Amino acid sequence: MNEKLNQEQRLEAFAKELAELTRKYGVALSVTGGVIIDQPEAFEGIEYFTGNDGDLLPHIGDNRL
Repeated sequence: MNEKLNQEQRLEAFAKELAELTRKYGVALSVTGGVIIDQPEAFEGIEYFTGNDGDLLPHIGDNRL
């Protein structure tokens, strides 16, 4: 994603791509809040794990976010 976009523009772009993924996989999300990461390169190691009750839990290495 273009690093010159501001946070609001990146969130809008993410929402559009997420809609495409929702249509492709048939999974919709309802999200309140988010995760703050100070260093953008940290996103390179992010993974999601499925939790109980359909939760998606972000992790970077052994750290839960």
